[in-house]
Amino acid sequence: MKFNEPSLLVEHLNEPDLDFRFGQRSHHPKDGLFLYGPHAAAKKLKDVRIGVVATARGMKLFRRWSQKLLDGIKVPPPGPRDKQDRLHLADFLGLEETFGITFDPTGCSELQIDETRIERATRILNKHEAVDEVAQIYIDRVQKFRRNEERTVDVWLFVVPEVVYERCRPESKRTGLELIDGRASKKQKSRTAMPLFETLPDFDTSVEDIFDDVPDFRRRIKAEFLSIAPTQILRETTLDRKRPLNPT
Repeated sequence: MKFNEPSLLVEHLNEPDLDFRFGQRSHHPKDGLFLYGPHAAAKKLKDVRIGVVATARGMKLFRRWSQKLLDGIKVPPPGPRDKQDRLHLADFLGLEETFGITFDPTGCSELQIDETRIERATRILNKHEAVDEVAQIYIDRVQKFRRNEERTVDVWLFVVPEVVYERCRPESKRTGLELIDGRASKKQKSRTAMPLFETLPDFDTSVEDIFDDVPDFRRRIKAEFLSIAPTQILRETTLDRKRPLNPT
């Protein structure tokens, strides 16, 4: 039996131009920002209040990196295997010149956390519980700040050690690590159906709550802060390019 092959219709849709500060348009977001500025930008320079949660090392890296954001970042010179003319690259001019915002690197709300606690939490036997425990270290620190301080934070930045990236994603493996016991068994990946026990006043549902989502540190943080403030997660290795990344 012979079938007629239908012809494939392909329709190409051009990318729409982007709007920028004074009604100018450009198809390239970086060119538009550098030439005209962001769409609906404020008339006055906006000072953004930033909160940083990091280890002692992460805090030092952030302070150094934040100054670069204000001063601008040049494209590094081409390496031996790079083309001399790299038209797709451009220097970052700085936050004020590009986005019309600024911040005081010395005036951020700095919340320091213990790196050894993070390391230990990433080794908890059940991966769901391990990820939740790591996220809770950051969340609890912010919640304590919000209870005791009157300073307003516009954006929260979470600077994480590389072990968080390596061990707290859905696809990450913890092969070869010496794991420690937690509250849940290693194989548990979903809620345990115990409706009769859940009616008891002293029944702890927090262990079961960690199985409501995939074990993902980023997802956990983003969900927690939806009603609080925008968040950004930065790896320490991103802020310190001199340190080689571990393969994952």
